[in-house]
Amino acid sequence: MSIDINKLTIRNHVIFGLVMRRKHLAQMCLERILGKKISNIEYIESEKVKEVSAETHGVRMDVYCENEKEVYNIEMQAYRVRNIPKRSRYYQDMMDMLLLEKNEKYDVLKKNIVIFICTFDLFGKGRHIYRFENRCIEETELLLGDETTKIILNTKGTMDDIPHPLKLFLDYIETGNAMDDYTRELENAVADVRSNEKWRDSIMTLEMLKEDVAYDSRLQGLEEGRAEGRAEGKAEGLEQGRAEGMAEGLAEGKAAGVSSEKKETALRMFRAGKPMEDIMLATNLTEEELRPMLEEEIISTEHIVIK
Repeated sequence: MSIDINKLTIRNHVIFGLVMRRKHLAQMCLERILGKKISNIEYIESEKVKEVSAETHGVRMDVYCENEKEVYNIEMQAYRVRNIPKRSRYYQDMMDMLLLEKNEKYDVLKKNIVIFICTFDLFGKGRHIYRFENRCIEETELLLGDETTKIILNTKGTMDDIPHPLKLFLDYIETGNAMDDYTRELENAVADVRSNEKWRDSIMTLEMLKEDVAYDSRLQGLEEGRAEGRAEGKAEGLEQGRAEGMAEGLAEGKAAGVSSEKKETALRMFRAGKPMEDIMLATNLTEEELRPMLEEEIISTEHIVIK
């Protein structure tokens, strides 16, 4: 599979992660998404992530950073998947494990914010942004107060539901068109990453692996779609299917009867010692259709197999 690295954009999660290693770009990204000023951020060491996740499910975080009050994980999601809600739950658990040293009190846990930037509408409501916090079901105004937040962004949103700077950022991800100073700086950073020899091989390798995974996922999705389609079609077309099925069943039964009659004729002629050519002429069956049937007859009567 040939991949042109120069065509990869910020939608590529590897390039996104490398671009966001520029601290001021990540900080400005968070400010646009959260709608507030963010104090200086620091990246959490990858070795610490590996240490915590060594005996658990593998974890890779595109952008993982913190300040004195909050911890952030930003993920670029350019492929439609259904497991984002549970992935966000797992990421928040992992982030808390990284922050909470053994024997420390829970009070040390910071506000935990997981952000997914999706190039599709996960919930199909047309919003650019979906925010989730833990609330009481019976008293929806009552927050649990665990200070966890999940944010799902949608570059294909249609509502007028976000500030203009965030809209420009999402539009840049969706179209590749940089329309303000920040998105132009992002685009320059993307070009720098693509041209950096240090990263080119790693990006190409990961992109090819992603394509393989995406292909497998498309196959799985195709099978799931077929199964769902069959189920829906069966439910919606039951009455029509009954009428059509009766007609088809009569036709198939008639065809099966003719086929059975031909086979019986062929077997009678074969038992009478008639040559293959005569049997084919009389029944209008091909040699490929006759041979398995006659070989089965030979085996059952302990004759010699046809040459």
